[in-house]
Amino acid sequence: MPIAINGSGTVTGVSVGGLPDGIVDTDMLANGAATAAKRGAGSILQVVQTTKTNVFTTSTTSYSDITGMSANITTTGSNKVLVMVQQQIVAGDAGTGIKIVRGSTDIFLADADGSRARHTMTGTYDGEATYSGGTACFICFLDTPGAGTHTYKVQCMTRGGTIYINRTNRNSDDTNASRSTSSITLQEVAA
Repeated sequence: MPIAINGSGTVTGVSVGGLPDGIVDTDMLANGAATAAKRGAGSILQVVQTTKTNVFTTSTTSYSDITGMSANITTTGSNKVLVMVQQQIVAGDAGTGIKIVRGSTDIFLADADGSRARHTMTGTYDGEATYSGGTACFICFLDTPGAGTHTYKVQCMTRGGTIYINRTNRNSDDTNASRSTSSITLQEVAA
């Protein structure tokens, strides 16, 4: 078929691969024209985030959900999920543990070693410091969940005493205490 240009600027008769290399650049592509399959391995396909700006308090000695620290993402094929958690935690009387779970499945935990507790990250006991600031945790883990809709959650537990999320004063909550924020961010990464 011969190449033709009509009066409105439409070109017909060009077959796939018929243009010289380099003639089509990124600026010529329509928004959203590059599908996930064309972006290549390692590309970020979507981002989901949940933020927590209020205080959460618990004295649980077994792992339980931190209210407001969960996010859902739907993935396809063998794509991975980059899980990033930023968490401010302060505890009195004993240490704390934090872990991330997918649904009800623990992910990214320390190896089993006797009867020792297993965590993704440990929050330290702040001793006698009233305004210690606690522990700022940042967790980053590349998970391979398989295709489907997945819920990622952050859980915590204490060896004794009380845990405070997004609060820096473990002894009292007076006006010298400050507040912080936490978040969980999920990124689908092309396989």
